[in-house]
Amino acid sequence: MRSVLIQGLAARFRSYSDLIEQLDDAALEERLQAPKHKSLREHLWCVVGARESYASALEAGVWSGFSCSMKTYTRGDFAAKLESSSQAALCAISGVKEWTDTRQELLLALAEHEVMHEGQIIRHMYGFEKTLPTSWRWA
Repeated sequence: MRSVLIQGLAARFRSYSDLIEQLDDAALEERLQAPKHKSLREHLWCVVGARESYASALEAGVWSGFSCSMKTYTRGDFAAKLESSSQAALCAISGVKEWTDTRQELLLALAEHEVMHEGQIIRHMYGFEKTLPTSWRWA
């Protein structure tokens, strides 16, 4: 079951890379007129930070808090960080020698986080009548 979850997670990582390729800088800042709506920039910043944070947690075997290395927020910055953070997470996952209950929970939480933001981004993109890449499974 874990291998199926990891394969799905890797597919989600690729789908975010597909998304950023079709956006421009202006699209990152758009907001729907809805309470508590986040821009794509805010969603993608959180995705990158979660990947980096969960990669560290999986390596350590314990959650040590959230942090995001992003300091600039252009489409190019996000493309690079989405790629590097996905590689960091996949590398951390493949490096786990002992899958403890804590590490299993961390892996599941990372997968849930990716899918949760995916749903919110789908709503955002539909709200602006934009298309999503075919790799977006739930769209």
